Amino acid sequence: MRETERKGSPVFARVVVSLPGLPEDRLYDYLLPEELAETALPGARLLVPFGKRKAEAVLWEITTDSAYRDREDLRPVLAVLDGEPLLSGFQLALIDWMARRFFCRRCDLLRLFFPPGLKIKTEKCWQRLVPVEEIEAFLSTLPLPEETYRSFLAKVAEAGRPSCFPDLGKEESQLLSLLVQAGFVKTGWLPQKPAVKFKTVKFYRLAKAAPLSPGNWEEIRLTAKQKEVYHYLQEQAGRPVPAAEILAATGVSAYVLTALVKKGVVECSLQEAPRDPFSGLQPEDAPVPAPVHVQLNPDQAAALHRILPAIDRPEPAGFLLEGVTGSGKTEIYLRVIEEVLKRGKNAFYLVPEIALTPQTVARVRARFGEAVAVFHSSLGQGERFDEWWRVKRGEARVVVGARSALFVPLANPGLIILDEEHEYTYKQEETPRYHARDVAREICQRVNGLLLLGSATPSLESYRAAETGELTRIPLPRRVLGRPLPEIVLVDLREEFKARRFSILSPVLQEAIASCLERGEQVILLLNRRGYATFIICRECGHVLKCSACDVTLTYHRRPNLLLCHYCDSRRKPPEICPQCRSHHIRYVGRGTQRLEEELNQVYPGARVARMDLDTTGRKGSHEKIYQDLRKGEIDILVGTQMVAKGFDLPNVTVVGIINADVALNLPDFRAAERTYQLLTQAAGRAGRGDKPGMVVVQTFNPGHYSIAALRRSDAEGFYRRELLYREAGKYPPFTGLIRLVFSGTDPKAVMATARDLTGVIKEKITGSAPGDNGRGEEITGPQPAVIEKVQNRYRWHTLIKTVDLDLYAGLLPQLIAGYQRKNRQKVRVIVDENPYSML
Repeated sequence: MRETERKGSPVFARVVVSLPGLPEDRLYDYLLPEELAETALPGARLLVPFGKRKAEAVLWEITTDSAYRDREDLRPVLAVLDGEPLLSGFQLALIDWMARRFFCRRCDLLRLFFPPGLKIKTEKCWQRLVPVEEIEAFLSTLPLPEETYRSFLAKVAEAGRPSCFPDLGKEESQLLSLLVQAGFVKTGWLPQKPAVKFKTVKFYRLAKAAPLSPGNWEEIRLTAKQKEVYHYLQEQAGRPVPAAEILAATGVSAYVLTALVKKGVVECSLQEAPRDPFSGLQPEDAPVPAPVHVQLNPDQAAALHRILPAIDRPEPAGFLLEGVTGSGKTEIYLRVIEEVLKRGKNAFYLVPEIALTPQTVARVRARFGEAVAVFHSSLGQGERFDEWWRVKRGEARVVVGARSALFVPLANPGLIILDEEHEYTYKQEETPRYHARDVAREICQRVNGLLLLGSATPSLESYRAAETGELTRIPLPRRVLGRPLPEIVLVDLREEFKARRFSILSPVLQEAIASCLERGEQVILLLNRRGYATFIICRECGHVLKCSACDVTLTYHRRPNLLLCHYCDSRRKPPEICPQCRSHHIRYVGRGTQRLEEELNQVYPGARVARMDLDTTGRKGSHEKIYQDLRKGEIDILVGTQMVAKGFDLPNVTVVGIINADVALNLPDFRAAERTYQLLTQAAGRAGRGDKPGMVVVQTFNPGHYSIAALRRSDAEGFYRRELLYREAGKYPPFTGLIRLVFSGTDPKAVMATARDLTGVIKEKITGSAPGDNGRGEEITGPQPAVIEKVQNRYRWHTLIKTVDLDLYAGLLPQLIAGYQRKNRQKVRVIVDENPYSML
C-alpha cells in the first residue's frame, strides 16, 4: 500500500489518454482496482475505457483525491500493459513542460519518448477464481444440453490463469455472464504480441547427460551427421553455440539439431540477439577510425580549459563553440564526453540530420566502443527498438543521433552536444513542433548539466544568447594545423547574361573544375534544386503546369520521366501538348540537380559524376555509399542539394561551386539572409580541408548582398551585426517570440472565416481589441492567405504573433482552439507553431 493511499479509500489513476484527435490536452481520472494497484506505477501504460472504445493511456499520478464530483461513476482501469514503467518521473515532468512551451498535447509528445512498434492490441480474457468442481456443481443446476455443458466445462477448466476468450457461442457467452455475476470467473484484458519485439537466436550445447559413450550412440541411433554435431559441441567445452555457427561449421541442416534435442543429446535455449544499427553505416571497406588522441592546437586547448571546469559545478552551464569549418570542434566534443563519463554521468551527441550520422558515429565509436548507441529515423524499427532498450538498461552511455535521440531514456545525463546547432532540422515541422535546442537547454537546467552548442555559423538565437551572457561564446578562429580558409571567387551572373553566356557553369567555374580534375582532385557542386527542370510552360499561351492539390508548380524529373509535386508527392506524365491551348510548344524552364549532372557529363566526358539529393539517397545506406565512394576517389564531381554542404571532411576536395547562391535569398522569409549565409559558408568549408589549398566559386545575381559579401570577406561578425539590426527593427526572433497560427481546410470560405474569428478573439484578449501593437510589445498581424495558399487540397491562411512573453499565450491559445474545434467538429484544422522555421 502506497503512502498516498488511505486504508479503505478509493484510489484513482490520473492519466493521459493516448488517442489522436482529442481536441484538448487534459488529464482523466479512473478508478484503480485493488488488484492492479501494486503493478500500476507512474510512467506505465494502462488500458482504459474511453467512450465506447478501449484506449491506451499513460499513468501520470496516483491519487486518493479526484476532481470529479461523482466519483462512484468513474470507470475502472482495465489493465496494466507494462511490467515496468517506460517513462521516468523526470520524463513526465519534461513532457508537461514541452506541452506548455510548444503549444501541443501531451498525448502527441508521448510517441517521442516510447520505443518504436509499441502499439499493442488487446483481447478480452477470463480467469477462473474457484475450483472447477464448484463451477461444475453450479452448472449442473442449469437446464443445459449435455454437449453445451461438457464443452463449456472443458473451457472453464483451462482458464486457471488469464487466457484469451475462445470462440464462444451465444449460449456459452450467456453462461460466462452468469459465472461472472456469481463471482466464479472474472474478465479482463490481455495484451497481444507487440509489432516489434526482441530478436532471439537459438543456442545449442550438449545436454547435462552427455558426453555419451559409443555404445549409447547405437542405442539412441545417432546418425553420422548427428555424431558430427555432437563432436563439434564437445569441442566447445560447454559454451552455448548459435545455430548459424554450428550449421556453418558442420554443413548439416537445422533438422539435425532438432532431432538431437528430441533425443535428449543437445539442449536448446533462446538468447537475445540485438540487431546491429551500425551494419548499414560501416561498410567493410570503411573501417572505423583508430581511437587516436590527436594533439590539440592552442585554440582547442584554450577552449577545453574554459569548458571542463563547468562539469564539476553544481549548476547548469551553456557554451557556444563558434569555430570556422575545419577548426577541430569534433575533437573537443570527444574530450568533453570523456571527462563527463569519468564522473559517472552520460552524454547526448546530436547531429542535425541523418546525413551526418555515419561519419560522426564512426569517430565516436572509435573512442567509446560498445558504450555508444545510435538513434535516428533511418534505422529499421527493430534496430531502434533494440537501441532504445540498450539505453534504458544502462548498457549504453553515449547516445548519438538526430533530434529524436534526445528522448531516449538515458539516465543521469551530464552533457548534451548539438553539433551544427544552426541547422533547421533540429526543429520538427510536424506535430509536436519542438526545437531540440530548447529541449536540450531545459534538460540541462533541470539536471545541472552542460549544454555545448557548436557551429561555424551559429543561429541568430544562439549568437544573441552569447551576447547577453546566457551562453559563453568560445571562438575557434583558425583551422587545425594552420590550414588556410579557401579562396572565395564571386561570379556576377548579370555580367554573364550581358555577355550572352547562358551555360549553367560560368567560364570561371568551368576552368576551376577542369584544373582540379587535371590535378587528380575532387569537386563538389551545390545546387539546391532537385529534379531536371523547375517548371514547364507553354510558350504560346503562358500556361504553367501546377499541382492540382497544391498551389505550386510541378517539377520535371527526367528519371523517371515524371512531373512531381515536392509538397504532396503527386506524380503525372509530362504532357506532349499544352492542356490549355493544345499547343505543342512546351518548354522546360530552370535547372535542377539532374540537369546539372547531365551537362557535367557532356562538358567533362571522362569525369566520374555522382548526384546526392533526396532522389538518390532514399534507401538505407545510400548516403554513406556515396560518401565512401567520394572518400576512396571513385567520384570526381559530386553534384547535390544542401546535403553536400554538411559534414564532409575530405582532404582531396579542393573546388566547391555554388551554382546559384540566390535560391534561398529571395524567399519571403525573415530568415532568408541567415539561411543563405549559413548554407554558403558551410558549403565553402568543404574545400581545402587537407594540405591542398581550396577555391570556392559563388555564382550570384546579387553579389552586393550583405550575406554574400560577408562570405567573400570571411566577415561573420559583420553579417551578424547587420542581421541583428534588421531583426530588432522588424521585431523578429531573437528579440521576440514568434507564434504562427496556420488555419487549413477543404472549404476556403470556412478557413477564411475561422482565421478571422479566432484571430479577432485573440486580439481582443491580448490587445484589448486594438489592432497591432498594444504598447506591451505584442503585435498580431493577419490573418491573410499563406504564401502557398493550398497544399494537399487544403486551403491555408495564417496569423503571426510577435510577443515578448510566450506565457501569455500558453493557456489562452490551446483553450480557444480546443473550444472552437469542439464546436465546429474540426472542419478547419488550426496549427500553433512556436518559432516557425518556414513561413511558406
